[in-house]
Amino acid sequence: MSSTDNGDRERIDALIANMSYARELMRFHLVFRGLLPSAGNKPKPSYAAHIRKKLHPQLRELWRTHHVMKRVARTGIVKRDDGAAYLATSEGPFDVERDIDRFPAGPNEVDLTGPIISGGHSFRPLVRESLQLNCSLSVTFLRHDDPLQGVTQNGDLDGRIKCLLDALTMPKPEIAVRFPPQSEPMYCLMESDALISDLEIETGRLLSPGDRHKHEVQLIIEVAVNVLRVGPWNLPLLGN
Repeated sequence: MSSTDNGDRERIDALIANMSYARELMRFHLVFRGLLPSAGNKPKPSYAAHIRKKLHPQLRELWRTHHVMKRVARTGIVKRDDGAAYLATSEGPFDVERDIDRFPAGPNEVDLTGPIISGGHSFRPLVRESLQLNCSLSVTFLRHDDPLQGVTQNGDLDGRIKCLLDALTMPKPEIAVRFPPQSEPMYCLMESDALISDLEIETGRLLSPGDRHKHEVQLIIEVAVNVLRVGPWNLPLLGN
């Protein structure tokens, strides 16, 4: 390796070191219109599975069409280092990106963006520990209740938000077995709701005429993806 190459590598390493703190990487919106009951004291896995199914095509389209997500998929394959706390790689978005269709992860590599198995089924979350990401959520929550009445008998707002967060998260194995996805991998937002760094809710009244269901809502979910530690596997997100 030439001294010029060494200098470039050192500058890249310094850039990564200087950016190793939480910062916003990209922002997008998800939309849901349908029934969202309160989870109350008991989870509502059937409703969460239904919402997850509705959001799946939107997240799949994000992975398929967004230039940043396509680059993350190409740089997310790294060398396996079983003796280290982190996966080691010398590759990054500044090098030639691999054709993942022709050259998928080999036996000594791991795909940090690949599907995760839960209950025998595969899910592909965007916000995950392997990419060292978390996210902030800002939800515009429109419902038939009058917002001035606060929590009404038609639904506990906190419980309905809990049901929504379950839907945004990859299901636990026992739930995935009970409510298997109709297509695999199923795309979902988060590996775990522990990866939510901030949550803001703005409520309003849903002014749709005609027949109304007390649990009907319209949600606009703004997602801001944040990096916890910058590495070659998530650096393309900075180009959004």
